[in-house]
Amino acid sequence: MSLRSGTKQFKTTRLFFISVIFCIIVIVAVSYLFVIQIKNHKNLTAQAQSIQETKHIIQPKRGLIYFQDKNHNLISVAINKNYTTIYAVPKEIQQANKVESTAKILSDILKIDYNSLLTKFSKINDEYEIVYAKIDDEKLINQIEQLKLKGIYVNNDELDRYYPLGELGAHIIGFVGETKETKGEKIGQYGLEKFYNNVLEGQTGLFKGVRDAFGRLVRSLTAEEEPVNDGSSLITSIDKNIQYKAEEELEKLLTTRLGSSGSIIIMEPKTGKILALANWPTYNLNEYSKVKDYKVYKNVAVEEAVEIGSVMKVITMSAAIDSGAVQPDTKYIDKGSVTIDKKVIKNFHNEVYGECDMNKVLEQSINTGAIFAEQRTGNKIFLEYLKRFKLNEKTGIDLPNEALNDIHQLELGPKDARDVYFATASFGHGIKISPISLVRAYATIANKGILVNPYIVEAIVNADGSKEDLSKQISEEQVIKPETVQKITQMMVRVVEHGYGKNAKIKGYDIAGKTGTADIATQGSYSEDTIQSFIGFFPAYNPQFVILVKLDKPKIGTVASATVTYTFRNMVQFLINYYNIPPDHE
Repeated sequence: MSLRSGTKQFKTTRLFFISVIFCIIVIVAVSYLFVIQIKNHKNLTAQAQSIQETKHIIQPKRGLIYFQDKNHNLISVAINKNYTTIYAVPKEIQQANKVESTAKILSDILKIDYNSLLTKFSKINDEYEIVYAKIDDEKLINQIEQLKLKGIYVNNDELDRYYPLGELGAHIIGFVGETKETKGEKIGQYGLEKFYNNVLEGQTGLFKGVRDAFGRLVRSLTAEEEPVNDGSSLITSIDKNIQYKAEEELEKLLTTRLGSSGSIIIMEPKTGKILALANWPTYNLNEYSKVKDYKVYKNVAVEEAVEIGSVMKVITMSAAIDSGAVQPDTKYIDKGSVTIDKKVIKNFHNEVYGECDMNKVLEQSINTGAIFAEQRTGNKIFLEYLKRFKLNEKTGIDLPNEALNDIHQLELGPKDARDVYFATASFGHGIKISPISLVRAYATIANKGILVNPYIVEAIVNADGSKEDLSKQISEEQVIKPETVQKITQMMVRVVEHGYGKNAKIKGYDIAGKTGTADIATQGSYSEDTIQSFIGFFPAYNPQFVILVKLDKPKIGTVASATVTYTFRNMVQFLINYYNIPPDHE
């Protein structure tokens, strides 16, 4: 074999082996691609889609809440406001190796703790962290945007609740916030925000979208799968101007008398419409998180039942007169005290009045006189009238956590419901009644003896503009007879004209009212602290308003006649001027 032919054969053999190896590689590659593209097609497709496509929840706009004025103009008290939020995608910051520098820059500009930012930005694979929520400084916002920091974004479309009037009507409105149970979702807490949360919040919508590598939604792929339904709005019966005056007067009362808390309620007796419901102390709804004592959130006018004192005597006298047990001119001899079940019960300041009629019992707020009227009525009938006035039930007002009144000692039965329990109940001790229940009871008298139920929301306005009227219809429950109402009203007018309520008197106007001073029960006895109240209605013989003023634990002023009566008069005078109510007489 020649050298040339041998060389040629070697080259041919080498090329053959190379070709074989190449073919093997191609076959393996094709096989692998087959497996990848054919056998795992479904899995990979699903994975790819799961990376790109996502279901996105559309948050509805929460319904608004409105107060009114006397001309029925609507005033927004709870709205939705756009805020700017600065947020970070730590994953991006880490990839850019800018964790420390970014934290330093934002700490200096936004005055945020550097270490807290460092912690947020160092979270492995984190896709969203709030840096600064609800920022409204345009200069700062622009400064952050111009820096174009990797992983730092500005969202100008953050929607949150805002309360334009701040603290006005706080206990009525309530607020929206997060709880441990809701895991970041904001819901109504306290007031109307809570009671009507399902109405206000609406229903979320749903659509498909795509997210980028960092989990951010960048665009929608399909039309909405489930439409979003915005929440419905509430039109309340609260008059903004009356509410403002009530809170102003209440703050003044507590400041001058050094009281711990207090309430004012104003209601239309013919409809049950609440025009004002004020509690003090109060708080700013936009800064509710700054409140240190959560008791401030409590709407004590609705959520707390207390021993109400002598304002109960009007209910006692109504039962006695309506049942025929006494008349306004019925007389008895007051000796200053009575003994029942071996318990000695005395008049306030140990006063002895001698011969008295029922008019004087209310005028001078005589405890023994109330007991006399109750005993004439009889325990069974007296309890029946308390139930007629529904003092054993909640009013059903559309606010959360309404307190249940406590008259259980009178409902124990003949063996256990002792006479002394009924005796003390006749002047408002030993039983507990909420302020809103007391207002309903007095409104029943002012409404010719017909029971009314208090309410706050007059109408619900749906997102499509349709309106649902919630104005309550007057019931036909006749609690006491109209002729009884006339007699009781005259007696209550005498209280203001000649009795302990004379500081509430306004020249030219007939005002019906009653004072009440109750010792506060503590651990089976009574403390020196008191609850002082004055409740009444005017114009007395054609009532348009029932007003309750309640003051807790005043340090200045020992009786209601010297404290809350002045506040009551101020509220009456305001309403006279506000509605241009003409005098009843010269």
